Amino acid sequence: MNQNTKGLKGEKSKEQLIACAARLFLEKGYNATGINEIISSAGLSKGSFYFYFSSKKDLAISVVEYYSQMKLTEVSETARNKTWEDFIEKLVDDILKTTKRGGNFGCPMAVLGMETAFLDPDIAAKNYASLKSMIGIFEDVLKRSGISQEKAAIGAERAFAIYEGYLLLYRLSKDICELEKILRDLKELYEHLK
Repeated sequence: MNQNTKGLKGEKSKEQLIACAARLFLEKGYNATGINEIISSAGLSKGSFYFYFSSKKDLAISVVEYYSQMKLTEVSETARNKTWEDFIEKLVDDILKTTKRGGNFGCPMAVLGMETAFLDPDIAAKNYASLKSMIGIFEDVLKRSGISQEKAAIGAERAFAIYEGYLLLYRLSKDICELEKILRDLKELYEHLK
């Protein structure tokens, strides 16, 4: 096996650990998920884990980066060249489709962020930065939709609070009606900002 093949296999193992941990942290929680469960789910050895990560915290930071990149790319793509109403309709439609397939456990950055906020400031800081980037996307769409800079900044924070709030209510209740309220309230917010 040459160095390139070893490197690709190693990178795949690392990505597999991150993806498995990401899924488990979102579904079960950071504290309820042990390293052995992650290793077992990834089908790798304990040695593989410690080759790539010095600790569960080290892995959690990689998970935050993984989710941040995934969610920011997804939301940026959804927002591209759209006005507010088109953006939120697509955003909510995507959430509802994922939910109906059984794949919605809430916003991964908020879920992990809330659980680790007082336990680990490094993980919390990474989550906070990612969430602020999401607010920035909301703000850009509002400005593109004719809302002034000042109102767009405040509106984006409120919009994001509505978005995250209903995702949390859905996570707690498993009632899809909570997710449907996102669209209603984000449309009302936009009308108020105009």
